[in-house]
Amino acid sequence: MAPNCLTARWLRPILALLALVGTALLAGCGGGSGAPNNPYAPPPPTPGPVVILPGVSTVYSGTPASLEITGGVPPYTVASSNSSILPVAQTNTSGTIVLVPGNVTADTAVTLTVVDSIGQSGTAGVTVKAAPIFNTLTVTPASASCGANSICSGQSATAKVTVTGPGGAGIPGRSVRFDVVSGAYGIKSNDPANPFVSTLTVVSDQFGVSQAILQAAAGVATQPGLLRATELTSGEQQTTQFTIVQTTNGSPVLSIIPSSVTFTGTGTCPNNFRADYYIFGGQPPYQVAVTPSAPLPVLLANVPVTAAGGFFEAITNGNCADPVTFVITDAQGLTTTATMSIQPGSAAPPSTTPLAIAPSSQAGVCNGSNQFIFAITGGAGGYNVSASLGATVSGPSGGLFTVQPPALASGTLVSIVAVDSGTPQQSATASIACS
Repeated sequence: MAPNCLTARWLRPILALLALVGTALLAGCGGGSGAPNNPYAPPPPTPGPVVILPGVSTVYSGTPASLEITGGVPPYTVASSNSSILPVAQTNTSGTIVLVPGNVTADTAVTLTVVDSIGQSGTAGVTVKAAPIFNTLTVTPASASCGANSICSGQSATAKVTVTGPGGAGIPGRSVRFDVVSGAYGIKSNDPANPFVSTLTVVSDQFGVSQAILQAAAGVATQPGLLRATELTSGEQQTTQFTIVQTTNGSPVLSIIPSSVTFTGTGTCPNNFRADYYIFGGQPPYQVAVTPSAPLPVLLANVPVTAAGGFFEAITNGNCADPVTFVITDAQGLTTTATMSIQPGSAAPPSTTPLAIAPSSQAGVCNGSNQFIFAITGGAGGYNVSASLGATVSGPSGGLFTVQPPALASGTLVSIVAVDSGTPQQSATASIACS
């Protein structure tokens, strides 16, 4: 028994040492004690403060704008101190705050507050200003010999628009950009190296008036022109249409737009399709004669045409003819012609692109004189356009048409419907939001 006691006595220190080594190893590996793997590792980064950029900004009624959120932990909760003037989406995950300011008559201060998901917050100050009001963009020719709202080829005209405040007073010092949208004309500049340009920025004078000189190309065929003015501070726009009339030796050439139209049926002669022909130059009134006359392939409306730039309507009545010739004679005996082709076509409807109106919506002041210009694309041609609430529709001519609403209250919506002459007939819609 004595040897066994001696063995046990000298083993005890060794077993105790092994136990201590095992405990140390477990502690180093994180086992058994819940200690971190690396007590010297840096802690996770602390989220930065919530900041709205820019912190102070100015926006204009009806003109979209945006702010950016940085820092914090998304998602964010956004609040406006005046949601009737500056509404915002309450929940935001993208970090972009989209603003669509409401109408104001005086500068209105609004505070936006953003709170992130861990309770941090930030604010921004936004001043909502009344959007400048554009009076109707007008084009006044240097010579009236080519008719109202028309520029003789090779001659000039003055384009003018007024920037006013809510009270009607002109606002000086506002930058207005004039852009050539379409047509053979340029805008006169002060640069001798580039005397005529397609875009020009003009600062409004002490009365809020911005104006530019337009120059029509010499000798060009009669065609529509389209001009746009943009108030650069707010982005408000006005667009107007005019006509460039061909002249020879200073006299307007009698001309007609379009020069030809084609209607194609689906196995039968098209019926009740309408085309509008616009007459320019010469000396009004204008008489219109049709050949062949028996059987008469079209019915005419608005004949005689009493003013330069006016139009007559040619409406199919179910008879085919190719071509139908319109002979236009002015008061001096000058003549010009246009044609229409009325064909039965095949039994299958012709392939056409979808009918559309561009833009599909516009916004602006409905004061009884302001005009909005739209373009029709696709469809089968021979378009008919109507507008609600007594708005006047002019055109379409070459796919362009204008709508002039009467004086309407802000918030009123004018509906526009266009139909083509195809079978089956296509339709497209657009609208004007009165502000």
